[in-house]
Amino acid sequence: MIGRDSFAPSEEEKMAETKIRLSGIGGQGIVFAGRLLAQALLEAGKHVALRYAYGAEVMGTPVHSELVLSDEPIPCPYFREADIAVVLHPRAFSEAISGLSPAGLLVADSAVKVHGVPAGVRVEVQPFVALSSRGRPGDPGRLAPVAALGFLAKLGIFPAEHLFKVASSGRASEENIEALKLGLNL
Repeated sequence: MIGRDSFAPSEEEKMAETKIRLSGIGGQGIVFAGRLLAQALLEAGKHVALRYAYGAEVMGTPVHSELVLSDEPIPCPYFREADIAVVLHPRAFSEAISGLSPAGLLVADSAVKVHGVPAGVRVEVQPFVALSSRGRPGDPGRLAPVAALGFLAKLGIFPAEHLFKVASSGRASEENIEALKLGLNL
């Protein structure tokens, strides 16, 4: 588990599992960001388990991508408490905060009213949605999760190199690379 000022894993923690929950709403790209991170971590040589949690498959309802990463095989992909929670929409906040480790890291979009955070949780608030949507009409911030991954890389949670490699393939590669850079520069 990660729980100190620096969130880069120590030598002792490298063998431990790190549990990450990305939360937002349908249409924001939470599922895509989970896949991007999982692929990048696999390419970095980590063991990764990825699952999604969402209710009705409707744009605008809460969506979560949950990842477990480890240097060792992962015996169970399910968890109750995340070490790191990324919350990109107010509708996803209550579910995300209730499932955050007491010594975890909360990364929230600036539009999320952060409240009721347990003592010991480190909080980082950044304008992911506002900066990544750039006023595109109807855009719920679909690049915000990718920018948040760039920010997590900036914090030392995982290396940015593999994120860039994976993000550079696919049809929206230029936008994804730009969003990663945005997060790294926050």
